[in-house]
Amino acid sequence: MKLRNKVILVTGSSTGIGQAVALAFAKEGASVIINSKSDVTGGKKVLEEIKKLGRKAAYIQADVSDEKKVSNLFKNIVEQFGTIDILVNNAGYAYGKPFLKTTKDYWLAQFNANFFGTVLCSIEAAKIMKEKGSGKILNTASVRGLPNTGREGIMAYSAAKAAVINFTKTLAKELAPQITVNAVAPGFTLTRNYGTYPEEVKQGFLDSTLLKRWITPEEIADAFIYLAKADAVTGEIITVDGGFVLK
Repeated sequence: MKLRNKVILVTGSSTGIGQAVALAFAKEGASVIINSKSDVTGGKKVLEEIKKLGRKAAYIQADVSDEKKVSNLFKNIVEQFGTIDILVNNAGYAYGKPFLKTTKDYWLAQFNANFFGTVLCSIEAAKIMKEKGSGKILNTASVRGLPNTGREGIMAYSAAKAAVINFTKTLAKELAPQITVNAVAPGFTLTRNYGTYPEEVKQGFLDSTLLKRWITPEEIADAFIYLAKADAVTGEIITVDGGFVLK
């Protein structure tokens, strides 16, 4: 798929990986919808950056774990852009807690943030894409969702991302052949989320990889661009982790 003039929604795109993905699509000539749950300032900054590139763009605030807000989000997109060609389900965050101190509400909050938003947005996007007979759904997974790589302190996040991976593969079966569904599983990516970690902890993360360095958000965005252009790939998880899983 050529990306010029395609309509792309990137959820959770006011900062970090989502921001890099939104900008990468704009540089490819796409029209981009930026989204965030609460970071309006960040979302509008990304909007301005994309407009400077000469591309059509919009910022729409919405909590993608809320069914009604997701429905309104997609209605807004259709009203402004007429359709949606590619959905990037990127919204999410990890909030750690010792397992014995977790509650059902905590687990639900992590699944709402990291899994159910992906499901709800995929439902709405797939309705539009099936009607026109084409489209791509791309999900942000995580190396923590791969077999045997979940981390104890973020067990709920790891489980939610494992659910994203299973969902990606199963949805690819459901929506083929008109719509492809794939995911990117980032490793240790240099975003503000790591800013509060002690230096020795951050160095430990890097030492656990083969390449001994951070992945950049732009490198994750490159993987999304590849999947957006790939018409013969579906049900796949591209791991961008500097060799963490191998080690």
